[in-house]
Amino acid sequence: MDEQLYSRVLGCMVGSALGDAWGAVVEGASAERVAEVTGGKDWVGEFLPFPQDFESHPCGLWEPAPPRGTATDDTRYNHVLIECVIRNGGPINSQFLAIEYIERYRDRARFYPGHEEMAEQQFRWLYEAACAHLGMTELPSGIAPYAVRGQGLGFPSLHTLISLGLAGLLYQGEPEKAYAKAVELSFAEIGYGRTATGMMAAMISAAIDGGLTAKEMIKVGLETDPLTGRGEADYPTPLWYYGHGHQVAANGIRKLLAISDEEQDDRAFVDALSRAVAPLHFWDPIDILGVPMAAISFSDGDPVRSIMLSINEREYNADGSFKRLRDVDCSGAVAGALVGALQGVEAFPSEWVAEVIAANKKVNHIDLEANARQLCETLFPEG
Repeated sequence: MDEQLYSRVLGCMVGSALGDAWGAVVEGASAERVAEVTGGKDWVGEFLPFPQDFESHPCGLWEPAPPRGTATDDTRYNHVLIECVIRNGGPINSQFLAIEYIERYRDRARFYPGHEEMAEQQFRWLYEAACAHLGMTELPSGIAPYAVRGQGLGFPSLHTLISLGLAGLLYQGEPEKAYAKAVELSFAEIGYGRTATGMMAAMISAAIDGGLTAKEMIKVGLETDPLTGRGEADYPTPLWYYGHGHQVAANGIRKLLAISDEEQDDRAFVDALSRAVAPLHFWDPIDILGVPMAAISFSDGDPVRSIMLSINEREYNADGSFKRLRDVDCSGAVAGALVGALQGVEAFPSEWVAEVIAANKKVNHIDLEANARQLCETLFPEG
């Protein structure tokens, strides 16, 4: 096995879980809560432990106040994909992924021993969506399939960005294939939520191949949209038909990246970035992908700083004062996945890596090291 490739694959997985866990401590936290957990600060500059009053939640942490480094549903979703690929011996299609979600829901005592109730609540809606995707005419809940297909948020969200961005690990150095696979697997998403997922997968695919700078990786993400850089002869429908707005996600993210070229210090950068995304929904994929991309560009790929900047994304009151942090465990997870794929697991402090691996094995039933090694052995046996 190519040990450098393994390091980047493991770095992507550990970095994602690390960013998820770092942000989970303060996800959606009010300014008062941030001050409480940071010792009076309005800035989360350290990888914090979970406070003793931290409560469990099906879409958050499955145990109250778990060890530092324990990740949330974001990481659990990621590894549904990874473990499905491993079990099926290579790249899967959306039907295989749907079956995986059905099996995990029905057999949650085997997959998530001790956390069956939490797993039932986390995976319930995807179980229904998977049943509908496979064409069941009568769903177990009694809900009509057409209603399940339409019961999502009704707008592009971060769901597949979080659960399928790591599809980039399936194709070393083949970003367009990674993009296409991520979009294909996005059976529970609509619109530019799928595009953003494909962009993340493309960047990870390019990054694990090695030899890229942070800005070069970002350029891959922006330019991998299937309509970009091609002539009209490649498409049955002329490009002019799509108009100038066909790259909705990429164009939105470019505006955020411009901020990384203007600001000089971390706080000014986060302030400008946060105000730029303020009109977007809490779960908008342009926000959840664009903020980490801008942070990575601003920090020139510094792994710790990229995550730290991403998990300080905030909202403001009408008077301009700090109100709360946004969905920063998701932003942190995306930042960590990208910089980990780019630089390998050694880029993170070894103590943090050990804690993240141990905590997620204990609480989330995910062996990050085993998953990374098995994925490499499955997909890249020749090294």
